[in-house]
This record gives sequence, structure tokens and C-alpha cells, in this order.
Amino acid sequence: MNLHEQCLLRYLTHPDELSFVTEVLKINNKILEQKFIVKNILANMSLLNYTEGVNDSSS
Repeated sequence: MNLHEQCLLRYLTHPDELSFVTEVLKINNKILEQKFIVKNILANMSLLNYTEGVNDSSS
């Protein structure tokens, strides 16, 4: 069971905790977004900077 399923189950069993569950999901989504940015965007930028530096020095 993933976090979203756990939050849904918790909401269904304790509907008064909706705001807490919503905050947990927001935090989880923010963490996933940051991991995606680090893994896909920043890593690619470093690779581009490295290859540009190598190409510039060989000219």
C-alpha cells in the first residue's frame, strides 16, 4: 500500500483528519517533485556543463 492509499484509508476511517492527511500528501508530493528535479534536471545540467567545458577546451 502506497502513501496515497494509506492517506485515503485514514481519511475514510477518520474523516475529521482530512486537513492533516492533505498536508502529508502535499509534503510527499513536494519531496517527489524535488527528487525528480535533482535526478532529471540538475544531473543533466551538470552533464551539459561538463561536455561544453570539454568541447571548449579542445577547440
